[in-house]
Amino acid sequence: MIDEKNNYQTVYINIDDSGKLVESENVAIYAGLVFTSKKEKDKFITQYRSIVKSIQCKYCKKESSNCKDKNSCPELKHNILKPKHNRQLMNYIKKYSILCCIINNNKVYTNIKDNTASRGRFLDYALKLLIKETMKGLIKEKRINPNLPVKLVINIDEQTTKTNGYYNLKDSILEELKYGIFNYNYGYLNKPIINSDLEVNICYQKSDKSYLIQASDLIAGTVRKLFLNNMKNTIEFSKRTSFINYRIFLP
Repeated sequence: MIDEKNNYQTVYINIDDSGKLVESENVAIYAGLVFTSKKEKDKFITQYRSIVKSIQCKYCKKESSNCKDKNSCPELKHNILKPKHNRQLMNYIKKYSILCCIINNNKVYTNIKDNTASRGRFLDYALKLLIKETMKGLIKEKRINPNLPVKLVINIDEQTTKTNGYYNLKDSILEELKYGIFNYNYGYLNKPIINSDLEVNICYQKSDKSYLIQASDLIAGTVRKLFLNNMKNTIEFSKRTSFINYRIFLP
């Protein structure tokens, strides 16, 4: 949607992770939500917050009669939710656009998983490709116009950043989307997909303060569980994750 006052389109991408890119784990997931207007984003937050407020006291250690401040209730992380509450929140989330990167750790070289810098660069690469795939999808669906200016706001969980580290993520996204990258190994240019001005803002947020990051955490955790439960049945996994709008598999 075009901001008529500033004559640009704003895209909000929100991402969290579940699982780590390490030798001891089978899969690492990056997932979240994408919105193409502030109105759409704010509508999601309002309703999602309402659902959270209606169930979060069930996870509080305080007696409900003694709880005067719902803001003191625990954050509803995917790993503490009961199945019925997970379904309730996910059923609402599925009404919006979901993006997801699935990294099969067993196919990633050990030297990448064991080295902090190499792991960070790989995760930069994964996030960049996921964001590009999402933007391509939005263009294909005519939700954004690649010939008009775009402001891309990317919200990432602060704790995810501390754990994994990111290397020049903003610059690499800008280069991939607006300028294209020449592949010297194969001698061709990965063409840019945005033909006008592109502004990239990356914001690192505390999950307990952001319902968008909390929802992204729930998506990532749900997809990771589905992957682990269906590692030997890719068709079943694909069926159970059909709610994902934009996805990539790596490596």
